[in-house]
Amino acid sequence: MKLNFPFIKKIKNNQQNQENKEDNKFNQIKNIIAPPGVIFNVSDFQIGEIYAKTLIIINYPKFLFAGWLEKIISLEEIFNLSLFFIPRDASTILKQLEKQLLRIESQINERQERGMARSPELETAYQNIEFLRDAIVQGTEKILNVGVYLTIFSDNTEELSIKEKKILKILESSLILAKPVVFEQQEAFNSTLPLCLDELNVNYLMNSSTASSFFPFISSELSMENGILLGINLADNSLVIFDRFAFENAHMVIFARSGSGKSYTAKLEIMRSLMMNQEVIVLDPENEYQSIAEIYGGSFIPISLKSEYKINPLDLPIPLPNEDPAEVYKEKIADIIGLLEIIIGDKFTAEELTIVDRALSQTYTSFNIFPDSDFAKIEIFPTLNDFERVLMSIEGGKHIAEKLYPYTQGNYSGFLNQQTNVNLEKRIVVFGFRDLKDELRPIGMYMVLNDLMNKIRRQRKKRIVILDEAWWIMKNESGANFLLNAIKRGRKYLLAITTITQDVEDFLNSPYGKPIITNAAIVFLMKQSPATINLIGQVFSLSEGEKMFLLQSERGKGILIAGFKRIPLYVLGSYAEDQIIKSTPEQLLAIKRALE
Repeated sequence: MKLNFPFIKKIKNNQQNQENKEDNKFNQIKNIIAPPGVIFNVSDFQIGEIYAKTLIIINYPKFLFAGWLEKIISLEEIFNLSLFFIPRDASTILKQLEKQLLRIESQINERQERGMARSPELETAYQNIEFLRDAIVQGTEKILNVGVYLTIFSDNTEELSIKEKKILKILESSLILAKPVVFEQQEAFNSTLPLCLDELNVNYLMNSSTASSFFPFISSELSMENGILLGINLADNSLVIFDRFAFENAHMVIFARSGSGKSYTAKLEIMRSLMMNQEVIVLDPENEYQSIAEIYGGSFIPISLKSEYKINPLDLPIPLPNEDPAEVYKEKIADIIGLLEIIIGDKFTAEELTIVDRALSQTYTSFNIFPDSDFAKIEIFPTLNDFERVLMSIEGGKHIAEKLYPYTQGNYSGFLNQQTNVNLEKRIVVFGFRDLKDELRPIGMYMVLNDLMNKIRRQRKKRIVILDEAWWIMKNESGANFLLNAIKRGRKYLLAITTITQDVEDFLNSPYGKPIITNAAIVFLMKQSPATINLIGQVFSLSEGEKMFLLQSERGKGILIAGFKRIPLYVLGSYAEDQIIKSTPEQLLAIKRALE
């Protein structure tokens, strides 16, 4: 009788032989890749012919710079790195924090009863614990035990010692204390293998916000295929090469205190952008960029009461093929009204606005210019004098016309009431405002920027506009509003506006300051003053380590925020570029003559 049990399978001989062969092959592979032996010493160990030792981090500074671990990861060394994040029970931590609060509070009360001076250390510790306890209860913070172990490898013990000192020095530069493991080399090696085993159990208690700075996979590189070299990435010493026109918009904001190198940065970008066949226009309050224009064969246009160069604020721009002339006409009328408000020094009332709007329309009509006219065929536009005459003929317009008298017939005559004779055909054009009186600078910069927007409409191509000391134009609400609109409109004309200022607090407190930042894809923060660092930190969500970096940074160093990337940047020019930037126009002329 033959029994057949379906749950019992007979293994065929050939199948069993096949499995034995596979096991033998696997054992052969293990024998090939396995080291001949391992020797664990007191402070290092040897795997075959390779020497190794493990380092552990035992103490951290009060503030950690985001991505500080990149300094280690970017090293061209072979090592194993393990990070352990072990969550702690919130209720247990809250009880411990409450005990610490009671202990600190009793010490504060005891000092008060004895009549001793207040202790800032105790009060700060009390506030920090209170803040942490509230964050844990609200769920915005968690408490973790964090362990960091690093196993380094080398071919000999001498080289291993050199690598150890190098890594310890890098960590010490960030005020992080590390030391080699002693008597536990096997446990240390196992802890740095991809086994998720923490056999050392050497960790540091910290909150989740601080622990996030350990995240090593921060993309701090910014190196595009096309673009200009801006400087050196201080995190990994790589080159920062970027094309500002490759971002969602090409606008840039530079915030820095005086003497930190903001103008140097702008000049370096100008020279390297010219090599990429990009046109550059500069609004220069102190004539600092004159030498750049002259040595690169550009135009330097001084704007002053005595200058031969004139710009007519009433010029109308030539619309693009897809633009409605009537809409362009309306935008220009709004821009002129903004300029008039800067001239008068106050915003128009509703009644005055009606009078001015009607007078502008009649002024253009008197020259046979209408909203639907072909502006390209118009040879002569009305001037401020024509507008003044129309105002005088309109009921209620006389008192407005009288405020324009200094610019039409008075001491400032010739500044705003002449036909345009400025040529922007050169690849670099610098407008200098140094010889213009301080009260006229906002007017002059508004007028020039408005005329630039008119010219830029004629042809779409990549242009960079550098607006140094932008606070001059932002002093008046109409000027700040026009700058914001120019930034918003500039994208469709392939325009990149760089806004530079050292009046950071005034800029950020302006209702137009933050929108300008929001519409700029690139921000470069250089050295800041203690008075403004907290405001800067709040606007750009800087960590405490980043704020300390900006307070202590040297000339030419800062944090570049480009899209979602944050890079500690050192702006560095070549010897030739450095000589051009620092030379005066007289020195450049002498160099040019010597070369001839």
